[in-house]
Amino acid sequence: MLSERKVLLVVNPISGDVNKDVIFERTIEKTGAEGYDLRIYSTTGKNDLETIREMVENIRPERILVAGGDGTISMVAEAIHKTDIIMGIIPAGSANGLSADFGLSGSIDEALEVAFSDNVTAIDAVCINGEVSLHLSDIGLNALLVKNYEDSDTRGKLGYAREMLRTLSEHENFQVKITTENEVLETEALIVIIANAKKYGTGVSINPIGDMCDGFFELVIAKRLDFIETAKILAGSTDFNPEIMQVISVKKAKIECVDKAAHFQIDGEYKGLVKELDADILAGYVRVAIPWGTVPGQ
Repeated sequence: MLSERKVLLVVNPISGDVNKDVIFERTIEKTGAEGYDLRIYSTTGKNDLETIREMVENIRPERILVAGGDGTISMVAEAIHKTDIIMGIIPAGSANGLSADFGLSGSIDEALEVAFSDNVTAIDAVCINGEVSLHLSDIGLNALLVKNYEDSDTRGKLGYAREMLRTLSEHENFQVKITTENEVLETEALIVIIANAKKYGTGVSINPIGDMCDGFFELVIAKRLDFIETAKILAGSTDFNPEIMQVISVKKAKIECVDKAAHFQIDGEYKGLVKELDADILAGYVRVAIPWGTVPGQ
């Protein structure tokens, strides 16, 4: 039986530009006032998943709080999969996509209130080549942007803006073959997004029909840059020109890069060049505390 008074806080010390000392202070104050036994783990980039799993087994917390970006959140979700532990999110990454989908405030105090609330839902994940994605993964343009951003010496939204300009000048389209349970599609692509969620961290809705609780994920296929189709996405429209943009809801998909390898990222973590991806839905993967009155991805 889980101890109801134990909480584990996992912090990525190098994510984003949020002051982690403030997160420590606010979390210590919150847990102390409510009588929780708080344990803290700062990620190191080495064997973090295994270490968190061991801590979960030894501590057996009721809740695990995550202060980091989408990659850190996905890693913690993998560590607590098949448990009853509730995950609470404190936005602290450079691009907090999951937080945007959940409608979480950037306020640490408000995020902590949500993290300890009883409004909990089970969300899906996607298994991609054996790795877990809770949010948005892709091959192509955005993955190259993630790589360029990771390689740069700037952080925050300014860093993203700078690297976007460089990425647009470097990127080349690629040929892709996509096989789902219902169809086979072959096309040239600028980007193929494997979308469990709806929004990027900027708040831009890239997957208008996204729902993290419906047992499906979407493939968003952009064949080239187009102002009108991009404007439709921003407006929440799904009436796309199929010659430029397609969105397909699936439970599984195989994505093959036909002519050359493409850059690949999972939840904001660059994974390298790939020729082939296998993606499968993992329904009801993890329990997450979310704001009252919100539905993930909507």
